[in-house]
Order: sequence, then structure tokens, then C-alpha cells
Amino acid sequence: MSALLAPAAASVGLQVLLQPYGQAHVGHAACTAVGLVYPAYCSLKAVEARPHNSRETKKWLVYWSVYGLLTAAERPLDKLLQWVPYYHAVKLLLLIWLQSPTYEGAARLYVEGLRPWLARVQPQLDDFLAALLRSLRRPELQMLSEGLHQFASQTPFLEWFVRGPDGRPVQRRRAFITDADGAEGAASSSADDGGWRRR
Repeated sequence: MSALLAPAAASVGLQVLLQPYGQAHVGHAACTAVGLVYPAYCSLKAVEARPHNSRETKKWLVYWSVYGLLTAAERPLDKLLQWVPYYHAVKLLLLIWLQSPTYEGAARLYVEGLRPWLARVQPQLDDFLAALLRSLRRPELQMLSEGLHQFASQTPFLEWFVRGPDGRPVQRRRAFITDADGAEGAASSSADDGGWRRR
């Protein structure tokens, strides 16, 4: 009987040693706090800083860009990565390195990897996005968008979602995300906060 139980016990013991019980939950919580909660707080501080600190804002924009791409790459491998020993500990160290004021890992990944890649593929990406936005301007989608806006603006709970950043009701424009004038308006209003910053 012990000849049968010994290999199973050794296997279970090795598994516990390499993947301690509860480590995944603790590691996931730590990665969430370090990778999302703290950077979100720092980003909000950078947005609200007076006088505006463009270096700090750029640092967090670069961090979110790198973090988003790493997360997009990680998602398809989630089931596999949960079996990698101490994966969350390594990820936690990576997140700290990305944000570190000493090493500024996110800026380094951006300068040495993301920026050269973006310079090569940006024209193709811009063309793809422009074609996608043109396809969303089809009349049937415009009608659907208008109907959703009308429904949301007349439903008490949903009405909050169709208000502008200043909290006032938004007059319906041509389209949701496909409004070319809206994109230009957003770009031109960013310099003066577009009236949405609380005073």
C-alpha cells in the first residue's frame, strides 16, 4: 500500500512546495494593488496636479500603455501561467520595476521596444482604425446608436451614462464613437479642460 501512496504523496508535496496553497490568490491581489490601484491613484494625482506636471503625466501614460499591452499578451496564456511556479511573485517584481522612479522600466520598454514597433506599424493601424470607424457609420448602425441614446436618456438609471463630463445632459450628435467632429472637438478642448474639470 505504501508503494502506491509514496509517489502520490511525493507528487502532492512537490506541487504544494512549488505552488503553495493560496499563493495564487494572494499574488493576484498583490499584483492588482501594485499594478492597478496604486498607478490609478498616481495617474489621478498627475491629472489634478497644479501646476500641471507633464513629466509625471507622461510617465503614467507610458506605464498604462505598456501595462495594457502586457495584459493583452498575458490574457490568452492565463490558464497556462497559473501553473508556472511563483508566477505572481515574478509579475509583482515586474510591475514594481515598470513603475520604479529609479529604473522607470515602463519608459525603457517603451523607448526600446514599443516606440520602434509603433513607428513601423502606425500607418497600417491608422488605416485599419479609419476603415473600422467608416464601417460604423453605416445608416443602420447610426439608427441603432440614436435609439440607444434616446432609450438611455429616458431611463433613470441609464440617463447618468449619457451625460457629459460636467454632468449636464449631452445633446445628441451624429454618432457615438464615430463622430469625426467630436474627436476634433475633444482634441481642441483638451487644452482648456473642455469645462469638465471640477473647480
